[in-house]
Amino acid sequence: MHTTVVSCRFLLTSLFIVGCLIPACAQKRMCISIDDLPTVSRVYRTVAGQDSLTDRLLAQLKRHNVPAIGFVVGEKLMSQSQPDSSQLRLLTRWLEAGMELGNHTFAHLGYNTLSAAAYQQDVAGADTLLRPLLQAANRRLRYFRHPYLQRGNTVSKRDSLVRYLASQQYVEAPVSIDNADYLFSAAYDVALLRKDSALASSVGKQYVDYMLACVHYYEAQADSLFRRSIAHVLLTHANTINSQYLGDILARLTAEGYQFVSLHEALQDPAYQSQDDYVRNGGISWLHRWALTQGKRGVFFKGEPDVPAAINALATGQ
Repeated sequence: MHTTVVSCRFLLTSLFIVGCLIPACAQKRMCISIDDLPTVSRVYRTVAGQDSLTDRLLAQLKRHNVPAIGFVVGEKLMSQSQPDSSQLRLLTRWLEAGMELGNHTFAHLGYNTLSAAAYQQDVAGADTLLRPLLQAANRRLRYFRHPYLQRGNTVSKRDSLVRYLASQQYVEAPVSIDNADYLFSAAYDVALLRKDSALASSVGKQYVDYMLACVHYYEAQADSLFRRSIAHVLLTHANTINSQYLGDILARLTAEGYQFVSLHEALQDPAYQSQDDYVRNGGISWLHRWALTQGKRGVFFKGEPDVPAAINALATGQ
C-alpha cells in the first residue's frame, strides 16, 4: 500500500512538472522587424512629423515589451549629399529605446536589377553611415535585410552576395511572415490627406485583420513544413499605419500566445538552417523558399490573404 501511494504521488508530481513545462516549450515566438527606417510616410514628412511617427512606433513597441530590429535605408539619412542630423537623431532614439538597427542598403534597390559589384557598393554605402553611429552607442552592426526580399535570381549572384555579406560579418535577416502592409499604409495616407477619418479608421481596422490573417497563413505553412511551430520573423515598415495600429496587432498576437523576441533569438530556431535553393526573380518569404526547395508546388501555397480591392485601388490611385 505504501509503495502504491508513493508511486501515485510520483506520477502526479511528474504530470504536474510536465504540465508546467509544456506551455513553456510551446510558447509561440516572434521577432518584429521594421524596414525602411527612419520613416516612410506621405503624411509625416516634416522633421516634427517624423519625430511624432517615431514616438508612436517606439511607444507601442515599449508597451508590449518588443525587442524590435529596424532596417535603415542609407539615403534617407542624407540631405544635400551630407548626413542629416535630424535623421540620425531618429536612429539614436531607436538605440536609446533598446532596439537594434540593421543595414537595408543605401538606395533600397532590388538585387535582381543590379550587378553583384554595384549591389555590394550599395550595401557598403549604408554601412559607412550606420557603423559609426552604432559604435558610438557601444552597439554592433550585424544584420542585413534584402530590399524587396531579393536574394539573387541566379546561383552565381546569390552565392556572390552570401560570400560578400559574410566577409563583412553580416547575418542575413530572413522573413517568415511576408505581407503588403505598404499598400495599407499608402491607402491610409490617402485617407488622412483627404481628412476622411471614417475612411482612415476603416483602412486601419481592415489592416489589423489582414495582418493577423497573414500570421495565421504562415503559421500553417510552418506547421506543414516542420510539423511544429517555429520562431517567426514578421516583416513590417516604419510607416504611417504602423505608427497608429502596430500596437493593436501586438495586442492580438499577445492574446494568441506570442512572446516577442530579438532577431538573434528567433534565428536560433533550427528552421532557419533549412536549405534555400530559390533563385528566381520574385522576393518571397523564406518559408516559401524552403517549401519550393523541398519540392512543394501548387496547392501548398494556396490561401495567402489578399489585399482587398478597395484598399489596393485607394493605395494605387486606380
